Amino acid sequence: MGKKQYIVKFAGLPFGTHEFEFSVNGTFFEQFIDSEITEADLRVVIVLVKQNNVMQLEFDISGTVNLDCDRCLIAYDFPVEASEKLMLRFGNPAESTDEIMVVNESDGQADISHYLFEYVTLALPSRRVPCEIDEDFECDLETLNKLSENTVPEEEKTNPIWDKLNKLKINKN
Repeated sequence: MGKKQYIVKFAGLPFGTHEFEFSVNGTFFEQFIDSEITEADLRVVIVLVKQNNVMQLEFDISGTVNLDCDRCLIAYDFPVEASEKLMLRFGNPAESTDEIMVVNESDGQADISHYLFEYVTLALPSRRVPCEIDEDFECDLETLNKLSENTVPEEEKTNPIWDKLNKLKINKN
């Protein structure tokens, strides 16, 4: 289930609307070095609108991705819902951008795996603390207790080197 599975074949399709469906799991994300996703259960529906020289792909991504809580490191399933659009045109593939995929005119298909990876990654939150969103989710208390044991109390955070300067600052006011 590598990247080769995520190819949209448009050669021979008549003008109009066509639908493709893909399943994405953790094996897909293993292909990408930068991926922090190890487990996923996603359904991707792509609606391709084929016109003369341009095609529009509309991605509808839904399912869950397994993430780790930023606070206690417990794994949880995060629901993913994303909709994205990608234009596909013929020309020099080096001219591709984030919004426009350019393929050779002789190509009858397009590998959408890189765009799919980006769309799922962008749908993830930057801060992952599920207990702040879902009141039924509880952080791992053992991990939280270890973190609080290793936290330096506020009064111990002052550096004695700066004490004399702080006194000068107080005296000045």
